Amino acid sequence: MTDTTLTALHAARLHADESWALFALQKAIPADTKPEWQETATDGGVVLSGRVTGRRAVWALDRFARDFYLNLKNLGDVRPQFDITQPGRTVLVWRYGGVWVELWHPETAVDAPKAAEPVHDAPAPPVTVQATPEPTPEPAAPVRSPVRSLISRASGRLPYTHTRRKETPAA
Repeated sequence: MTDTTLTALHAARLHADESWALFALQKAIPADTKPEWQETATDGGVVLSGRVTGRRAVWALDRFARDFYLNLKNLGDVRPQFDITQPGRTVLVWRYGGVWVELWHPETAVDAPKAAEPVHDAPAPPVTVQATPEPTPEPAAPVRSPVRSLISRASGRLPYTHTRRKETPAA
């Protein structure tokens, strides 16, 4: 590999590490869920491959693809997308600075369930007490709605009427 390739590979790995660290901080990803990087050369190009391991690897890769915005600033960079051509692996791939970067986990990976929380003792049942029967209350008066009472109050008893009668002086 040439010096230019090593520089691009180093820059891509630094970018991928920083992106994953920021994502893990934002989403509170467990510390054991992280990519393990290795460089491979395929058909003259360099691929930075990171296998996501840990308790929540499946969930973390899915959230990284869906929720995290990668800052790609170089000409020729490619946005992340899932690669379905690799059997047995779920692969998220993007291009940064001329280097293909892939994050993946095996299709057989299953997120470990959360640890079971300890079950605390149930509270003691209440003690039954013989109570004297309460007298039945009288039914309450119906509650009138404020709108209805306003309407009934306004009908016909307004201080001002539409027509005003003139009083004629008594002669």
